Amino acid sequence: MKKSAYIYRGFERFWHWSQALLIFFLALTGFEMHGSFKIFGFENVVRWHNLAAWAFLVLIVFAIFWHFVTGEWKQYIPTTKFIKAQIDYYLTGIFRGAPHPTHKTVYNKFNPLQRLIYLGLKLLVIPVQVITGIIYMTYIYPNETLHVEGLGNIAILHTFGAFILMAFVIAHVYLTTTGDTPASAIKAMITGWEEINVDENEERLKNLHKAVDKSVAGYYRLRSSGIIEDVNDAWLGMYKCSDRSKIIGQHFSITRNEADLDSFAKQLNKVLKGDILTGVTVRRKCMDGSFGYHILSANPVYTEGRISGVEGFIINIDQKEESREYLYSAVKNSGAGYYRLDSDGIIETVNDAWLKMYKYNTTDEITGKHFSITRPVTEIVKLEETFAKVMQGEIISGALAIRICKDGTTGKHILSANPVYEGNKIIGMEGFILDINEEFTL
Repeated sequence: MKKSAYIYRGFERFWHWSQALLIFFLALTGFEMHGSFKIFGFENVVRWHNLAAWAFLVLIVFAIFWHFVTGEWKQYIPTTKFIKAQIDYYLTGIFRGAPHPTHKTVYNKFNPLQRLIYLGLKLLVIPVQVITGIIYMTYIYPNETLHVEGLGNIAILHTFGAFILMAFVIAHVYLTTTGDTPASAIKAMITGWEEINVDENEERLKNLHKAVDKSVAGYYRLRSSGIIEDVNDAWLGMYKCSDRSKIIGQHFSITRNEADLDSFAKQLNKVLKGDILTGVTVRRKCMDGSFGYHILSANPVYTEGRISGVEGFIINIDQKEESREYLYSAVKNSGAGYYRLDSDGIIETVNDAWLKMYKYNTTDEITGKHFSITRPVTEIVKLEETFAKVMQGEIISGALAIRICKDGTTGKHILSANPVYEGNKIIGMEGFILDINEEFTL
């Protein structure tokens, strides 16, 4: 499946093109300084090379700040997973029309080989160029502040780094032509939007993980052996556990009463064979010895085509909540519809369950439109108030809402809404909608 995704943000595109222009200009002036050709004249080319170098250094500082503020530095964390497949793809697979071994997403823009190369450039090649360049400038300029013996070795190192950068640029430009069309990757870096291949199941699970990370829904992941690998804060809160280290690495049996273990183990075994559980009522044993009830979903986790564990989410059933019966029926009898809006209320993405509830056929029919299209006129103000609260950092759970479908009919659902963060900045809203059966009334 293909979909259009906003991969590259404004500063990212500005940084990319500014960096590209500066590298080309530095290479042009640098090689003239070496006597490879003559265009500007030596005195002019030295001055302009140094000015471009300072501009490049300023750009690096801003880029470092941006990467850490937005969390984009995580894109460069190296991994060996799929790296052999990626190398094979570039060496032979690309010429045979083989499928790409990895999928690009907003949260995973680079394949494993790109991560290693980009990290090497950022931590080795560019720092070497900056340091050797500064040594050269401070040595050549009047009122010298730094004296270095063997300046020729510095020049050789600086030139060698320049050749590596140029080799990278040539390879980079070539690989940009290997997309769906020769210009698709370049267009994406101009507009920010790119057509990407996605695995529908993988995309659904990633949306689920991201959505519940900051919500009232508790997320969990178990190994096939039953060992707890990960939980979110909402899960810890339901289990009255304040120390994550006390639960991670433990067997799930510590979260259940002994009388419930056999039944729960049988349910998990079904998931490990490929089944999906939705809306199962479960009694949990909290860390303080008390008990609670929640509705559970469980999905198999696949690793290289093999089921390696179980993950899903839990929604607390509080006997005091007015919406308990609505929530129970909604989760038990239907799939959760996922949605995400940007800061202007424009719909960025929805999942298949959302489309089904709203009676749309494809995401193209709804993405790019304002959320007001999903509500009757009488409900728009209510949704605008919800949106405003979430954009201020509030989390909405169990809100009852009326939707207007594509065919003009209406439906009822329970809505959860959570802020979407980019660093510490709220850039949108996302959450789930849970359909309500007709026998219930608002």
